[in-house]
Amino acid sequence: MLDEKDKAIIEYFRQNPRNSFTKASEALGMAKGTVKRRYDKLVKKNLISEGIGLNLSQLKFSHALSFIEITNPQTEKAILDYFYDCPLVTAIFSLSGFEYNLVICLVADTREKITTFIDTFPLSHLPGVKRRNSFFVKESEGFSDKPFWLFIPNGSGKKIFKQHDCQDKCGACRVIERISEEVGE
Repeated sequence: MLDEKDKAIIEYFRQNPRNSFTKASEALGMAKGTVKRRYDKLVKKNLISEGIGLNLSQLKFSHALSFIEITNPQTEKAILDYFYDCPLVTAIFSLSGFEYNLVICLVADTREKITTFIDTFPLSHLPGVKRRNSFFVKESEGFSDKPFWLFIPNGSGKKIFKQHDCQDKCGACRVIERISEEVGE
């Protein structure tokens, strides 16, 4: 899988994402061609992704976590499969050993967009969704006192600053339709 050189390259670019292959080769003690070839191979294998990291703690962005308890495994799988289509969703995690078994991480440039999502998204109407609780994190701060980075892969299609294609009409979201079709309701 990954050897020590690959791990060193990943760690170097994690800490220094904007540095050149020349600087990386000097710091890692590898030939520039070796660093570039291995880096390109990691990208091609989809182990790493090129993109931009946006430090949301420096902006007045809103963050929220939506915890969901689901009793229907088909609904949980459908949410995991389709929810990335939502422009506000930055991550979804499946949990075990907690009351809730999914957490959805939401980020938007305005608090109103997240409030609209939380208030009007018909998630609770899906079969097997027992309950949902959402928690806002302070605007312009991350989940802790450290910077909160949002990684945006190249070509992801996620719009951060512009109006979303869906016009933020969460109540009429096509993602819910796709999930409902998947679970048979």
